[in-house]
Amino acid sequence: MFGLHRAYVWVVILAVVIALAPSGAIPQNVEAVPQVLSEDNEDALLWDAKIYASNMGVSLDEALKRFGLQDIAGDLDAELSVKEAETFAGLWLEHTPEFQVIVQFTRNADETIKPYISKELADIVEVRTAKWSLVELQKAQDDVISSVSGLDIPVESGINVFENRVELYVAKADWARFDETMQEGKMRLPDNVVVIPVEEMGKPNADIYGGLPLSSCTSGFSVRQTGDPGYKGITTAGHCPNSLSYNGTSLTFMSEILGGSYDIQWHRAPGFTVTNKIRWRSDGSTRDITATKH
Repeated sequence: MFGLHRAYVWVVILAVVIALAPSGAIPQNVEAVPQVLSEDNEDALLWDAKIYASNMGVSLDEALKRFGLQDIAGDLDAELSVKEAETFAGLWLEHTPEFQVIVQFTRNADETIKPYISKELADIVEVRTAKWSLVELQKAQDDVISSVSGLDIPVESGINVFENRVELYVAKADWARFDETMQEGKMRLPDNVVVIPVEEMGKPNADIYGGLPLSSCTSGFSVRQTGDPGYKGITTAGHCPNSLSYNGTSLTFMSEILGGSYDIQWHRAPGFTVTNKIRWRSDGSTRDITATKH
């Protein structure tokens, strides 16, 4: 859900997982990795805040304040995903022209949000109405991927929360075949799915880590199972489907916690090397994770 709408912060390492893992929400018998603090880690937040302040034209204090508000917004996103799943249509932060939290519902938006707004977010939340809930978009995405799977045409997909739609990506080299299939009526796309031609499909990567597009949702922190056999894997939101894949390879569902303050699941990643890093920019740049904080 990144790089698709207006200007977003690109310096915060944890932005890609802010809505995936509420504080302390690690499934049973799994621990975050690694466990050793680096000497430079205590300065990382300040370093990020300085870059953010410079890019956004705000003070260092304001940058640090916004980082804290991002955490609160992430908790709100997780809570709404569970408790208001029927009408919740997504949440994101906008950093320009002003800092605000955008929340969408399919109906009764102003009334629905009231019980959830904390005093910290009261002045920066903007509520909007969208046509489709996230649950409906996720179902549409699953359905269209299933329909396309028999066409022998490679495709990729994603949910564009900002535009409230599912996007299906088809390489320009395959566009004529895909368009012919559509014209012949061999496949129908629902109203909330848009087909977008792209230069080429994504290239498989042997590593898996945070911030990567899965078949549904986005990968979060890398984790390691405690005890034997000590499998490594990746997290994602608990409300996402339990059946997920990355670059066409199925990930093995292990466990989840979904309810109350928790919205997280984890999967093993056979065939991939689980690494401690997060994709933090739309160009694929990553940053290492060097510590854990409980």
